[in-house]
Amino acid sequence: MGGIALIPSLTVLAAAGLIALSLSAAPSPVAAQAGDAAAGEAVYERKCAGCHGDKGDGKGPAAELLAPKPRDFTAGLYKVRTTANKVPTDQDIFRIITDGMPGTSMPAWAVLPEKDRWNLVAYIKAFAAEKFKEGPKKLELPKDVASSPESIKRGKEMFEAIECHKCHGTEGRADGPSRAELKDEWSNPIAPANLAKPWTFRGGAGRTEIATRLANGVLGTPMPAFLDSVEKPEDIWHLTNFILSLGAASPRYATLVTVTAVSDAIPDDPNADYWTKVAPGNIPLMGQVIVDPRNFNPAIDLVSIRAVYNDREIAFHLTWDDPTQSADDPAKKLYADAISLQFPPQITSGPERPYFLMGDGSDAVYLLRWENGKGVSEATANGPTKIAPLAGAEATGKAVYTNGQYRVVIKRPLGSKDAASPAFSPAVFTPVAFQAWDGGAGEAGTKMSLTSWYYLRLEEPQSNRRFVIPPVVAILTLAVMLLVVRVANR
Repeated sequence: MGGIALIPSLTVLAAAGLIALSLSAAPSPVAAQAGDAAAGEAVYERKCAGCHGDKGDGKGPAAELLAPKPRDFTAGLYKVRTTANKVPTDQDIFRIITDGMPGTSMPAWAVLPEKDRWNLVAYIKAFAAEKFKEGPKKLELPKDVASSPESIKRGKEMFEAIECHKCHGTEGRADGPSRAELKDEWSNPIAPANLAKPWTFRGGAGRTEIATRLANGVLGTPMPAFLDSVEKPEDIWHLTNFILSLGAASPRYATLVTVTAVSDAIPDDPNADYWTKVAPGNIPLMGQVIVDPRNFNPAIDLVSIRAVYNDREIAFHLTWDDPTQSADDPAKKLYADAISLQFPPQITSGPERPYFLMGDGSDAVYLLRWENGKGVSEATANGPTKIAPLAGAEATGKAVYTNGQYRVVIKRPLGSKDAASPAFSPAVFTPVAFQAWDGGAGEAGTKMSLTSWYYLRLEEPQSNRRFVIPPVVAILTLAVMLLVVRVANR
């Protein structure tokens, strides 16, 4: 639902506290109320028809812009339900209306009066009234099994035995070999869930919610019910525990990019153990929807950055999920995967910054870019269609791609030989923005994921004084004490 609200990533807004989504715990039971379908129709026309259509068939005027497609209520197939049969409870429908669907364009409608939401439940059910004649049947989950190393190990064995990896990938990043073949009930392409990002799970990321999805499947999608496929009923909980081990419970988005001061050489190998010891900052990205072609369904919604510098150079280690490794092939509408960091050419102390969408005719930006197949480059831009390579570029980098994830290291000197390129200095708040392209999803040019301006700050190098001064103070104190004792004994 949601009218024609073109919001690329509601997950990002939820993380920022702008909308409420249930991410980590099972929701409190909501007492069902009898809704008024006639009153619900008026609410539906105002808030829902733009996506789901006047007839409830999922063919509203905004539907062609959305992925996944809006729900077709006339089919009576509901993805998220807590029942053993195909009929959801009224509470199930009410909860989705209230909390929305993370990772989709379906927003949370908790802003509506509760009565309006119950009226919507009654009206939506009327689109497929015959599907609700049977009535919901309660799903009985097996007894909960607490997470433990043994349980996670068992869950991994079941993950492979029932071939979850064929869709979700070996490490759960939605990069399985069956990905390209997956379609929903209406023959629309549909992507498997990225299990390493539980905050995007459609039905919530609580343990009971995940176990319920595994037990009874997700109707209208290729995700089957597994309660009868596992060797023992409790394997549902072992699978749940394994899935929750694949990623952090929440993205914990950063608001400042900290660049750590180091004295040793900085490796350019993205898989070097060195980088695991540097604290990451997670940056949310959203679709570019300002100029054509717009990106209403961005494929890349998060990039993790680790950054360090020494007395010679600065290095950025970037990590992001991408289910396919893509290079330029315009004939197949496939393009190169790419990522860039954007800076003002000159760092000033004032609040003025260039336009965040790669600058404009008045103010240029500096781009530090990596592209699959071409490597690292430096450029200036006066807008997304006016990009010029920077002469004498000194940036270097390496990339690796494994199990649906890119890791890239980009390095360049701290100083600058060109007025079009910034110099990096300790203790200076430096504006930085990010852009990313999933070429396999047809993203290129202005069809990208991006951020507005963030700030980056190089930590000040640790001074040897803090190691020298304490011993000196201790020695002087001891000397004074000995002097006092000596004088007292005379």
